[in-house]
Amino acid sequence: MSEESLDDALARIQDALSRNDDEYEYSSQHNFAWRDDAYYLYGDGIWETLREELSLSDDEAGAAREVHRREMVASADGRDERDSLEGMFAEGTEPLVVVDTVEDPPLYGQDV
Repeated sequence: MSEESLDDALARIQDALSRNDDEYEYSSQHNFAWRDDAYYLYGDGIWETLREELSLSDDEAGAAREVHRREMVASADGRDERDSLEGMFAEGTEPLVVVDTVEDPPLYGQDV
C-alpha cells in the first residue's frame, strides 16, 4: 500500500469520527483512556466498523489501525501509562486516537 493511500485512509477515518452535530459521537461509544493532543480511546469492533462504513480495504484498515496503535503506545510511554495500555490490549480492545477539533467537551458516557 502506498503512503498516499494510507494518508487518505487516515484522513477519512478522522473525518468520519469528527464531532459535528450529524456525525458519529466517538466519546459515547468508546472507553476513555487519556488525552493530550488527541483523545486516546479503546473499545471493541471499531476497526471492522470503520472498514465497512468507509469501504476500506483490509490492507488500508489494518495499516490505519497499526498507526493508531503505535500513536497510542508512544503516548502511553510518554505518560508512564504503559501498564494500563497493556491491560487494555490484553482484554482484546482496539485503540482509537482521535484529534479533537471541536470546542465543546466530549460527552463521555452520555447518549447522543
